[in-house]
Amino acid sequence: MTDLTSLNIKIDRELKSEADALFNAMGMNLTTAVNIFVRQAVAEQAIPFQIHVNEKVQFQRMLENMRGQASKHGFMSDDDINNEVIAARKEIRGDI
Repeated sequence: MTDLTSLNIKIDRELKSEADALFNAMGMNLTTAVNIFVRQAVAEQAIPFQIHVNEKVQFQRMLENMRGQASKHGFMSDDDINNEVIAARKEIRGDI
């Protein structure tokens, strides 16, 4: 038998209830579901699903754009970097 340990987490009561119902319908309990998640995360060395957060995606695009400019020109000036940050913030706010 595996050497087990306990994990104590806090979760919204309603979310736990919904998760219990979902995982019970799948033939498992919440503990098994959390173990599956953790095992998969460790195996992949990453969160095993995509996380979609609009600002995060836009920030990543901004960084990729800056990296692209830096690779073309060998560097970016402080003004170039500031302009990219300003443009990204406008895009996030929907000013564009």
